[in-house]
Amino acid sequence: MCGIAGIISLDNSKIDSTIVDNVKRSLEHRGPDHSSSKLINESTCLIHTRLSIIDLNDRSNQPFESSDQRYSIVFNGEIYNYKEIRKNLEFKGYKFKTSGDTEVLLQGFIEYGEKVLDKLRGQFAFAVYDNEANTLFIARDRIGIKPLYYSIYKNWIIFGSEIKAIELSNLVEFEPDIESYIAYLRHLCVPTDRTGNKNIKKLEPGQFIRFSNGEIIEKRTYWDPFKISVNNNLDQETVLTELERLLSESVEYRKVSDVEVGLFLSGGLDSSLLGKLMNQNANSTLKAFNVDYEESFEGYTGELEEARFASTEIGINLSEEKLNFENFKQILDNYSFYQDDLVGDEVGIPLYFLGRAAKSSGIKVVQVGEGSDELFYGYDHWNRLLKLSEFIKPYSSSNNKFSKFRNHRMNLLSNMIFGKTTFAGGALGFNLGEIGSLISDKGLLETGLVRHVDNKWQEYFKKPDAKLSKWMTLIDLKIRLPELLLMRMDKLVMQSGVETRVPFLDHKFIEFILSIPENLLLPNYSGKPILKQAAKNYLPSEIIHRKKQGFRAPVGEWIKKDEDIFYESARNFNASTHLFDPKYLRKVFSESDYQKKWYLSNLSNWHLSRGSR
Repeated sequence: MCGIAGIISLDNSKIDSTIVDNVKRSLEHRGPDHSSSKLINESTCLIHTRLSIIDLNDRSNQPFESSDQRYSIVFNGEIYNYKEIRKNLEFKGYKFKTSGDTEVLLQGFIEYGEKVLDKLRGQFAFAVYDNEANTLFIARDRIGIKPLYYSIYKNWIIFGSEIKAIELSNLVEFEPDIESYIAYLRHLCVPTDRTGNKNIKKLEPGQFIRFSNGEIIEKRTYWDPFKISVNNNLDQETVLTELERLLSESVEYRKVSDVEVGLFLSGGLDSSLLGKLMNQNANSTLKAFNVDYEESFEGYTGELEEARFASTEIGINLSEEKLNFENFKQILDNYSFYQDDLVGDEVGIPLYFLGRAAKSSGIKVVQVGEGSDELFYGYDHWNRLLKLSEFIKPYSSSNNKFSKFRNHRMNLLSNMIFGKTTFAGGALGFNLGEIGSLISDKGLLETGLVRHVDNKWQEYFKKPDAKLSKWMTLIDLKIRLPELLLMRMDKLVMQSGVETRVPFLDHKFIEFILSIPENLLLPNYSGKPILKQAAKNYLPSEIIHRKKQGFRAPVGEWIKKDEDIFYESARNFNASTHLFDPKYLRKVFSESDYQKKWYLSNLSNWHLSRGSR
């Protein structure tokens, strides 16, 4: 895990060392072990900050260049199957001077070009500069576990692991993207390649871009979950056997490291199963981490007792982190800076402290259970929605406008009956009716970005084999997982210099799960049936059938203690953008939905912090 960046002057201006230092400092938390920059020529610079995990020797420091000095690479992430790729390259005559995955990735790119992406099993964002052809190639992993942003602005191309790396170069101006702000209110993140800054784009999951002479000459999606077909020849026995094999293999791959690997443990099925698989054939006792709250709040039940039970059953050491209101205040001033992108979920707060706890225990790498709920339908509200959809299906029609009820339940029922978007993603901030009341310019509701998910819905359900259940997983693989869940994990945990690895999101595992017919994957619309069946070989029933609680933070209770500052930030934001109707904004803050207050103040602080830089 590292921080990467690059700066290219399009008019051959010399790159000022102050700019390079600013970018490098902005990424030091991602790579506290070493930082370096390389001037390929006077107008091209690559920057890298390193968290040493594989091949701890200085010889694997980056930027890394080919033996003939034609190609240079900066790389963030891990290639878990790099040893297999290396063997194939050695057979072709390639020589290696390191034992790490960076050199394998570069040599693989030299040999295979962009087709090397099809061979990679891992999480990654990387850039290769060809000094002979004067081209830049950037790529992001299939799921979007690792972030990558870029900007073509005036006479510069700049890319980086975080938005702040580009912004703090002072070469790219901040220009708020109001459409992105509204999309954030709906999804609690920004879909597609957009960010909150009009002048900065994100590379989407499973994509690569090639630049030449200041232009994008090729942009392609090399992996898309929507294109994975169902295998109707599968039976239950085959499914269980292959699921267990692929998950065990994925966990083993994610243990590959020259430093100790830990675990974030909730005590539920997903993280407990990972812990059990990690502990098999382990050379030392696994270290796990859990966060709980010092105060008791209604509706916020901690998972510490469950984590203690699971750690005892699995035979691992558990470190416990307790949070309180003072911790919340401690992070609040810097939270927008830490989260970097527009991410509305408050769970980034406990994740930040989990990362800090791991770091203080000497752990640089942890495995996490993200992705299981989306693949195996672990959310109760998903299954309730599927059951309701089956009941309403005979009465549905498509002859009505998109509903704009402010009430979530009425909005959902109306959309089901009239064939409109029933599920816009697992994270829902404000529905379209609420957004219509909140914003001053109602026309913004009809923009392509705000309606992106509705357009995808219409496209998907033209297919004869389209199913709501499959749609739910697919759209979350495209929006909520990469742009919300994985970004809050990457940005907030990496703030402490700790890498997270995600076994459930191995692309071979995902491809297999998406190929399973609905009758085997989701009989009777109950959560995780086949994963629970597979887990019987590893875990006691108390863990397997434990009711899902969800990982939450009592942000509402904390907001109550100092509510005025949240309303004040929203008012200051509105004074700057004039986006909201002041009366409706005041109404939101006078009501008891503290989640919405958090979403609004989070957006406000993100915007205002850019104006103060």
